[in-house]
Amino acid sequence: MIGRRVRRTVRRARRFAARAVRAVQDRTLGRWYYMRLPLDPQLVVYTTLWHRAPRGNPLAIYRKQRELAPHLRGVWIVRKQDLALVPEGVEYVTPRTLAYLRLIATATYFVDDANPHWSLPAREGQKYVQTHHGTALKYMGADRHYSGKRPSDATIVTMHRRCQRWTHSLTTSPYLTEVWERAYHNGCAQLEVGFPRNDVLLAATEQDRVAARARLGLDADETAVLYMPTWRTRRRPREQDFDLDVFARSLPAGTRLLVRDHYYHDRHGRRHIPDQVIDVSTGGEVEDLYLAADVLLTDYSSAMFDYALLDKPIVLLCEDWDDYRWSRGAYFDITADAPGPVALTADELVDIISSGSYAAPEHVERRASFRERFATFERGNASETVVRVVLLGEDATPYTGTGYADAHPGGWTSHPRVSHPENPAIEQRLAPLGTPRASTSALPREQQVDEDDVPSAPSVEPVSEALPVTPNSHGGRDR
Repeated sequence: MIGRRVRRTVRRARRFAARAVRAVQDRTLGRWYYMRLPLDPQLVVYTTLWHRAPRGNPLAIYRKQRELAPHLRGVWIVRKQDLALVPEGVEYVTPRTLAYLRLIATATYFVDDANPHWSLPAREGQKYVQTHHGTALKYMGADRHYSGKRPSDATIVTMHRRCQRWTHSLTTSPYLTEVWERAYHNGCAQLEVGFPRNDVLLAATEQDRVAARARLGLDADETAVLYMPTWRTRRRPREQDFDLDVFARSLPAGTRLLVRDHYYHDRHGRRHIPDQVIDVSTGGEVEDLYLAADVLLTDYSSAMFDYALLDKPIVLLCEDWDDYRWSRGAYFDITADAPGPVALTADELVDIISSGSYAAPEHVERRASFRERFATFERGNASETVVRVVLLGEDATPYTGTGYADAHPGGWTSHPRVSHPENPAIEQRLAPLGTPRASTSALPREQQVDEDDVPSAPSVEPVSEALPVTPNSHGGRDR
C-alpha cells in the first residue's frame, strides 16, 4: 500500500516537473525560434507512438520519401530509452532538447501516427499528416465522451485541441473516414489511400514469408499462432480471465505461440514467458510477424484489420466483450461482424485452435467481406501517394471525396456525434453500450485500475500564452 502511494507520488512529481520545464522552454527559446526563424521548406519531422523508435506508417513514408524525394531532410523525434533501436543512418533528436524546439519550430512537414503534446503551436504553412496507427474499433477522440470509463472533460478538450493542427489524415475505408470525422472535428483532408505500413503486406511474396519465419526460428512444418491482445488500463500485460500459460500448453504438437503485447507495456513486460511461447513484443516490425504467422489470435486489437489483407485465418477471443464495449465504447459489434471464429471462453478457444476449425472454408467469405468494408482503399501504394501529394505537392483530388459507407457495419453505435468537443461539459450524457463486469472496488487492490496508470488520458499541458494565435492551413485555430 505504501509503496503504491510512493510510486504514484513520484509519477505525479515527475509530470509536474516536466510541465514546468516545458513552460519555461516554450516561453523563452521556443518563442524565439517560433518568432524569428523561417520555415525550412525541405525539413520533414517524423515521429511514431509518442516518440518511440521508427516503425509503422511514418517509417513506411520515411523510406518512400528517401526514395522519391531525397532532397528533403527527414528527422525523427525519438525518446531516450529507444535510441539503441534507431537504425543506422537515421537522423534524430530527443524530445525537450534545444534541437527539438528548433526542429518543430521550423519544419514544414510533420508525419505522425499518434497525437503527442507539441510544445509550440502550428505555424501557417506547416503541413501535418496524421497517419493513425490502426483502424478504429473502440471509441476515439470526442466519442470517448460516451465511454463507461470516460476521460475527464479536460482530457477530451486536450485531445480535441491537439488534433486541430492536422492538415491531412489517412483512411482505409469509407467507414473509417466517417469515424475520423466524427471523432476529431478538425476539417482536415481525408486521404483515402490506405495505411503505408500495409504496402509491404500487399506486395509480399512466398519468399518474404519464408524469410520472416526463418528470422523467428520457425520450422517449415510448424504452425505459428500470433497472439496480439489490445491494451487494457493496467500497467503490465496480463489477461483477466485467460491463462496464457495453460493455453500455450494446450496447443497441438507442432504449434508455436508468438506473443506481441501492446506497445504501452514496453517498459513492463510479462514476468513469466511459457516455454512454448516466443516473445516478439520488442524489436522487429509487426509486418514481418504478420507474414510469418499462420493464424492471428486477438481480442479487439486493430491488428485484425491489417492482418485480414493476407487472407489468413483470424480468431477472436471476446470473453469480456460486454465489459470492454461498456468501458471503452465500440463503433460496431465485432462479435457479430468478425472476420473469423469468435471464442467467448478459454475452453472454446482451445477447441477452435486444437481442431483447426479456424481454417474452415466458411471463414473465407467472412474475411473477404471484412476486407471489402474495412480495407476498401488499400491498394499497396499508400506510401508513394502520401509522399507525392503532401511532400511533393501533387493533386489530392483523386484520393478524397468518396464519402461514407452506404450501409454501416452490423451493430453501428447508437450514440450521436459529439457537438461540442471543445466544451464537453454541455454535451448530453447518454448511457454507454454494453454491460460492465463487477465493480472494480470488489477486486483485490492490485487489480484495481488507477486512473493515473492510463497513458491515453493526458492532462491539459501548459500553453505558451506568449505566442500569438495563428490560423492553421485548414482554417482551425491553435495556440
